[in-house]
Amino acid sequence: MKRILIGGGIVSALVLAACSGSDVSSPSSLQLSSADTLQAVVLSAGDATAEDVNVMTASEASMDASTPAYDLIQASRPSFSTTATGADSVRYAFWAFAGGCTYASATGRFTCPDIVKNGLTLHRSAAFFDANGAAMSRYNDTTTASANFQVSVEGVHPTLLGADTISRTRSMTATGLLGHETSRTWNGTGNRTDGGYANDTERTRTYHTTDATTFTNVVVNLPRSANPWPMSGTVTRQIAGSGTVVKNGVTRTFTVSKIVTITFNGTRLVPMSIGGVAFTLDLFTGKAVKL
Repeated sequence: MKRILIGGGIVSALVLAACSGSDVSSPSSLQLSSADTLQAVVLSAGDATAEDVNVMTASEASMDASTPAYDLIQASRPSFSTTATGADSVRYAFWAFAGGCTYASATGRFTCPDIVKNGLTLHRSAAFFDANGAAMSRYNDTTTASANFQVSVEGVHPTLLGADTISRTRSMTATGLLGHETSRTWNGTGNRTDGGYANDTERTRTYHTTDATTFTNVVVNLPRSANPWPMSGTVTRQIAGSGTVVKNGVTRTFTVSKIVTITFNGTRLVPMSIGGVAFTLDLFTGKAVKL
């Protein structure tokens, strides 16, 4: 699978998974099973959650020089250097809220230059607040009490067999920053609307997905270089989607609608529940295994 965003973003996961291994040579036997659509949700939710964790880490780099920063829009098939922390690995890349970001007193936010890559445009802004909730014109490692990071990406990303149309937003707030803290707590929301198509020699595939996400009391320990994975808290995703597969004039459609809950535990391997079905999600790869 290709990855478009940091650590995640398999935008065609829903249609690819729903088509894998489901049809044989006879066009009348082109079928899509419930297991296929469940796997589609697994891929979409797993990869998106790995992406969420990386967004938090990229934001952390604005408040801690030792925190690894991530490239939000990777080149296809990127290579990462890694450093080991116990049995875990931390991926390093090249993006954070820094370099050319300007503060506007009228809005109380820093706005960063857009990044354009692979047909996608990344928008970023950040705001820092003191203990009274007043906006700060710079981050201070002892007097800043909270910070809000807003990230969105949109555009059309061409693929080898078609194209993906992407629109994603996140607004995430870190609290507990006042003083020389040893941990931070993240809360926020996110939305994704993805669509696209793929054509090969045998099939035409189309898909459309939406994803409403809530981040609840996600706690990270400091320094992040030694604590790369959230210690506790949850991510809840409401995923809905539909798609079609056309082969030899036969069309099959599918729909999915699932609530996904990921619970952090301080390691890269975390529990993920989809409609009561249990999985283990690898936050590093975005891949999940059914228990």
